[in-house]
Amino acid sequence: RNLAEIAKKLSSRAGSAGAGAGSLCLKHQEPLKLFCQEDRTAICVVCDRSHAHRAHTVSPIEEAAQECKEQIQSKLKSLKDERERLQGLKLTGEKRSQ
Repeated sequence: RNLAEIAKKLSSRAGSAGAGAGSLCLKHQEPLKLFCQEDRTAICVVCDRSHAHRAHTVSPIEEAAQECKEQIQSKLKSLKDERERLQGLKLTGEKRSQ
């Protein structure tokens, strides 16, 4: 669920102002083009150079969004497989009880 929320935020930010450009940083009025992995938030280039994020792992926002999307798809596939397995067990149990 957390990954889905992050991906939604990243997608909406990346898509709101065109390809590769998100909304503006409230502090510096620069485009939010980077994603801070530690803080799990979009940041601008000026924020990246600041003391607050200097030692953090930062990646381009599009790349971070793609990674989140891939993680969500992987989790979704495993959940679908588990659901199918459980439905099969349920059906087997219902047949036994009949």
